[in-house]
Amino acid sequence: MSALAQDLTSADLDDLVERMRAAGQDGAEGEELKAAMGRLDELPPVQAAGLVRQAVVAALRYGGRVLAWLLRHFNQEVAGYVLRHSQVLADFLDRAENWAVAKIAQFLERLGVPGHHAAEIARVLMAIVG
Repeated sequence: MSALAQDLTSADLDDLVERMRAAGQDGAEGEELKAAMGRLDELPPVQAAGLVRQAVVAALRYGGRVLAWLLRHFNQEVAGYVLRHSQVLADFLDRAENWAVAKIAQFLERLGVPGHHAAEIARVLMAIVG
């Protein structure tokens, strides 16, 4: 898991859980994600990366403090593309069995994101997941 993901605070994750509940999602799912994120260091790298993926997808889908944390890793123009396409990007990432820079960038380009911005978004997402 990347050090980037360790920057998430308990308050960030509490906000995400509340946003998931407000959207009608099962609160237990959010609480499980929060608990697991609190012990990422104890998990095998593959399992930790999977949890970070879940947190990224949830941030894209539900917004809030975790999405704000994610957007800090982009300049303003690129963050705008992430925000504009957050729901469809979350759906794509949720369905993807394996995340790869090229796959994510190609998907974003099909949405109209310029190639250099699409590649940057994909690289940052992969760096966060580790």
